[in-house]
Amino acid sequence: MITREGNELVFGNLTNPGIVYEFIEILNSSLRNSDRNYILNFKHVKNAFPNVCVPIAGIIENLMVKGYQFEFHYLSDYLRNLSIKEPIRVKENKEIVQTSSLDKVWRFESADDIYLLIKSFVQELSQIIVCEKGVLEGFDWSINEVLDNVLQHSTKNFGYVMGQVHENSRHFVFCVYDTGQGIYTSLLQSDHVPKTPDEALKLAVSEGITRDKKIGQGNGLWGLHQIVLENTGQLNIISSSAAYNLTNKKVTVYPNQPQLPYDNGCIVDFQLDYSKEISVSKALGGYEPVNLKMESLEDHAGNIILNLKNKESGVGTRQSGEKIRNEIINLYKQSGKTITLDFSEISIISSSFADELIGKLVTEFGFYGFNNIFKLKNMKPDVQSIVQRSVAQRMIESFNGDKKNAG
Repeated sequence: MITREGNELVFGNLTNPGIVYEFIEILNSSLRNSDRNYILNFKHVKNAFPNVCVPIAGIIENLMVKGYQFEFHYLSDYLRNLSIKEPIRVKENKEIVQTSSLDKVWRFESADDIYLLIKSFVQELSQIIVCEKGVLEGFDWSINEVLDNVLQHSTKNFGYVMGQVHENSRHFVFCVYDTGQGIYTSLLQSDHVPKTPDEALKLAVSEGITRDKKIGQGNGLWGLHQIVLENTGQLNIISSSAAYNLTNKKVTVYPNQPQLPYDNGCIVDFQLDYSKEISVSKALGGYEPVNLKMESLEDHAGNIILNLKNKESGVGTRQSGEKIRNEIINLYKQSGKTITLDFSEISIISSSFADELIGKLVTEFGFYGFNNIFKLKNMKPDVQSIVQRSVAQRMIESFNGDKKNAG
């Protein structure tokens, strides 16, 4: 998968996680020969997955701090935007985080960075895909715990993360990496004292296992494991010389994996099927995380109010209508409550926005279902006229389509 020509490494792809192992093995052989200069050639790379890009980007940045040099050849626009060459620092790029958080390698360095990243991940996911009940809450809880683990236990004050949506398989995938001490070394400082790196990984996904109870209760990797298990998703944890894999509710542990001679680090790579409901309470043994976003949208009576004037995407494009439609369907699936769309201070909307948001909601839920779930308020006459026309056209189109199929 990686072809070596002297000090030039030609990558066949960035989608197979085996690439990471090959990269480490090549680096290990080169380090023994004191080679410090490399050319990385990406001329064959068309696509890239988080579980390859994140650790490779982190390893490269770590080695560059130690005096190694890397030249990047044939980086496509996609790979440049993804930032495999230089992970994007959250605190210096807050505007980018808030508008486009997925498909990029991020470097986080503080609790503030983590808060902003996760808020943006959840927001973007909720706008581009419709998730079944519990999926976004389960993801929110899990990614918080995993990123916090990096700051608390890795001995490094930074880490890397990237997320991506795979619509064909109805999964979203995230990978977190740090260049710290690794799980085995961390747990050697605890009361558990694992004998091997693979035993350390088995301990790490057990409830209540932590290096120091004063720092954490040991719920992070256990909770992530339980949520992935509940969803029949996939989880890979790679640290020191061991790898732990959970796929289709089956666990496999691999010892004796290649590792760098320093900075053992840890890769946490997981994917969730967003078309499968997750009972977060069941997965976490009865604990139900507080949905802060939901709370922020509720009025004093517990009703969900979405003020369209606050939506950064605006009310003028079909793309914006699609984002907001996905977002409110996700809100409904999470809460089961009625949702009010507040049109206050909006004097006009585009017909394409009205069709994408309201027209398609009426078609999807039916006229009766729509009126029971969604409420519209503070609509000016012009806005109301545009919405009514869009809904009528969409209903006629749907009716004619049903007639044609029936005939």
